Amino acid sequence: MVQQYDALIMTLGFEPGPLVRSAASYNLKPNGLILVFTSSFEDERVERAYLEFKRICDIILKDASIGFKRINVDLRDFLGAVRQVKDVLSELVDKQVVFCFSGGMRALCFAVFIAYLMLRWEHKPNIEIHLEGRTERLTIPPINEIIKVDISEEKTRLLQLLLKHGGLSAGAIAVLMGKDRSTVYRHLMSLLESGLVRQKGKIYELTDLGLMLI
Repeated sequence: MVQQYDALIMTLGFEPGPLVRSAASYNLKPNGLILVFTSSFEDERVERAYLEFKRICDIILKDASIGFKRINVDLRDFLGAVRQVKDVLSELVDKQVVFCFSGGMRALCFAVFIAYLMLRWEHKPNIEIHLEGRTERLTIPPINEIIKVDISEEKTRLLQLLLKHGGLSAGAIAVLMGKDRSTVYRHLMSLLESGLVRQKGKIYELTDLGLMLI
């Protein structure tokens, strides 16, 4: 049976051709979604490529009721870019999705791939990379399954408190969480070891990794 997908997730550069071939080759469900990530840097070539891609897809997919969504990603702040993409992808974690990396700036592809790795998907996404100038494509195994970070509900709440307040002492965290200091300290030591928080004197704050995780 041919795999059907709820969403096709793509990165777009200057040429619509690879994306058109990909859109035509995947079996999207009726009312499925084509999600296109582009860089927010102004470039007429990207605008032309997207408009041409959508024009052709409107023709070849006209009977499938496929939706289109374009997301401009600000790559000047890579941490922010990953978080932006992650927020968008989090709405699809319960769907059958396929990622197609066939174009786009390297930093854009990297941001989308990292965001994919950081989410917990109910169905394993298919990840495919189209080779430049060729019809072949590579299938990437679901490596997100082997790099999951074990973060409990309490640790997640602790990270969210640090995000909200910017930085807190262990005592302040214990009060806000309603937990004893020994439990909070144990969580902090684990998060420090994982590189998700850092310590400055008595204050604990999120690292860039911690910010991307929550």
